[in-house]
Amino acid sequence: MRIIDGEAIVSALERLLRDINTDPPSLRGVTFCEAGMTGVEGECARILDENLRVAREEGRPLCQDCGTVHLYVRKGKFATFSGASTLQPLLDEAVRRAYREGGLRSSMVGDPFERKNTGDNTPAVVHVEETDGADLEFTAFAKGGGSENVSRVAMLPPSAGRRGVAEFVFSVLRDAGGAGCPPYVVGVGVGGSFSSVASLAEEALLFDRDDDPGLRELIMARLPDIGYGILGFPGARPVRAIFTRTAPTHISMLPVAVLLNCHSFRRGTVTL
Repeated sequence: MRIIDGEAIVSALERLLRDINTDPPSLRGVTFCEAGMTGVEGECARILDENLRVAREEGRPLCQDCGTVHLYVRKGKFATFSGASTLQPLLDEAVRRAYREGGLRSSMVGDPFERKNTGDNTPAVVHVEETDGADLEFTAFAKGGGSENVSRVAMLPPSAGRRGVAEFVFSVLRDAGGAGCPPYVVGVGVGGSFSSVASLAEEALLFDRDDDPGLRELIMARLPDIGYGILGFPGARPVRAIFTRTAPTHISMLPVAVLLNCHSFRRGTVTL
């Protein structure tokens, strides 16, 4: 059994959370400007590229919405840790330090009705998967509220098939418009259950899954009909990437989740 120091976990995650808000690995080398862009869309693309540059060079957050912190943990069965009886307190401490000391906006409220800010962006949303080996791998994802609000889950009849799922994804994108700050990175989860299909969509985003290329191609074929581009202005680039994740499901169900992420796709991974 390998014991990983709890403080090492906190320090590594604090650095990662600062990085994904200012210079995320998922956006390094990315440009929003594409050949043929003109008018408002071309100008918006140039602004987004400039925002990436300034955030990286000056250590400023890419967006004023520094997001909910999602942490996907792959825990080796021969790995354990010190400093706490469970991982959640260590992960929350990393979030606390990164957001308080890193100048990142705290957006979490402790109760959905009382709406009092927790003041340190905790708690993190944590998923743990047991794997072989003796490592701890953390994939961090800063998820803004705007694109989360236009994401959707549906329970379709099995007869809908791939085309029905693609049509639902198209309807979600059409209705979202510019509210979630496109160009979107889209995670589509299909299968599982009502409670698990949203996690499939998130895993699609976090790990660049392409479980069903046929579904992805059907969705891509509809994109020219969306009617908007970057930031919702007239244009032709409403989506930057689409990922798919599928899982077994009940014979009478076809659960679908469409998770939209804004142009600031803030994701990174660290392994201890």
